[in-house]
Amino acid sequence: MAESERLDARRTVLIAYDVCRRALTPSDPTRRTAMKPVLDAWVRMIALARSAGMPVIYTTPVSRADGADVVMLPTDLTAETGVPPLTNAVEGTAGAGFPDEIAPRSQDYVFLKRRPSAFYGTGVAEHLRMLRRDVVVIGGGATNRGVETSVREAFNMDLACVVVRECCWSSDAAAHAYSLDKAMKMYARIRGLNQVAAMLSV
Repeated sequence: MAESERLDARRTVLIAYDVCRRALTPSDPTRRTAMKPVLDAWVRMIALARSAGMPVIYTTPVSRADGADVVMLPTDLTAETGVPPLTNAVEGTAGAGFPDEIAPRSQDYVFLKRRPSAFYGTGVAEHLRMLRRDVVVIGGGATNRGVETSVREAFNMDLACVVVRECCWSSDAAAHAYSLDKAMKMYARIRGLNQVAAMLSV
């Protein structure tokens, strides 16, 4: 493997973007079955990160129960669907927590997130500086929304990003593919789970 492809675990952090129960273990059986490969990928990715000694940062998308912090800006998608641009889980509910298989441990970090970016208003960027980490391995959903938003923002902060393909998902298959295969290539390296494992040499 080229030296430029290797990841120094001492400089790297894993961001598990919005890997909450609502997304990965939904109540609908068909959707739960569809998401099982993504959950399995996350089980492996988090284990890889911990084996390499990388910090694991979880984000979870939340809004107040009364909706006072829900974004209602006019967008084309809202006009087409009648759905707010953001549909977060309700803060404090089970859906905003994490599946047992990938539940945070005492050494991990959990940040509540009210906007699409993993960094905006969360404290994650400041935490990376405190940890002296400038390389981010990331995955989550939706690929074409929050993950891409976070990757673009990371690029603006001079953080190198590696997006783990199997750890990403979206309800829009075409947008998911375009984001991974086209849009994010300008801002990050898009790699499969086996490739990331090799990059970490674990």
